[in-house]
Amino acid sequence: MAIQVDKFDFENVPPLDLETFCFNNPKQLDEERQQAQGYQINSKLEICWRIPSLQRCGEASVEGALNQLVLEHLQLAPLQWDLLVNEKPCDCDVIADCEVGKAVTLEVKLTNLSKKSVGPLALTVMPYQDYQNGVQNYDLDEEVTFIGSNTFYIEKVQPKESSVCKGALLLLYTGDYFLNIKFQDDRGQRELPLSWFTLPTVHIKALETPQQSGA
Repeated sequence: MAIQVDKFDFENVPPLDLETFCFNNPKQLDEERQQAQGYQINSKLEICWRIPSLQRCGEASVEGALNQLVLEHLQLAPLQWDLLVNEKPCDCDVIADCEVGKAVTLEVKLTNLSKKSVGPLALTVMPYQDYQNGVQNYDLDEEVTFIGSNTFYIEKVQPKESSVCKGALLLLYTGDYFLNIKFQDDRGQRELPLSWFTLPTVHIKALETPQQSGA
C-alpha cells in the first residue's frame, strides 16, 4: 500500500528544550529529534484501519518505521536548485534542444531557504550518453568539450539568499546527451542530508545547424 503525502517542513518543529532533557551524547539528541519528527508525521497521516468480519477498528502508527533515511526523503528540503540551459528552465521532464558546434550555456542557481548558511560548494558536470540497454558512456572527450571548467563553485550562501554559477559547453556531434551534476562537499558538512544536494539530470538533444536559405 502506498500513501502519497506532501513534504514535511521539520524546521517548524519546536526545538528540544535542552534544559528539560539531559542528553549524554549527540546520538541521544539525534534520536530524540528523530522521534519528534516521527510524531509530527504520524499526527498528520491519521491512518485508520477496520476489519468488518471481526468488527474491529483502530488507528495505525508509522513512528516505528521512520528511520533517518526515510525522514530525509519525507522532509521538505530547504535548498532550492534551479537549472537553466540556454537561459531556459530545465528539469528531468524537459529536453533542451541545441545546435551542434554552438555554445550551450548552463546556469545553476541555489536558493537557501534554511535558517543556516550553506557552502562553499562545488558541482561537477559529467556528460554521458545513455544507450538504453543499461550502458552509460562517460567517455565523451571527442564529443563534448567545456568552455572553461566542468566544475562550478558556489560560495557560502546565507539564509534567504541565492547564489548563481554559470558555465558553457560545446556538443560536436548530433545525438542525445545527458548531464549528471554531482555535488562535492568542500567542507564535509555531514549535518546536511545528501538528498538535499541531488540535482536533476539534464537532457540535451544536439541537432544539425539549419541551412541558411539561399546558401
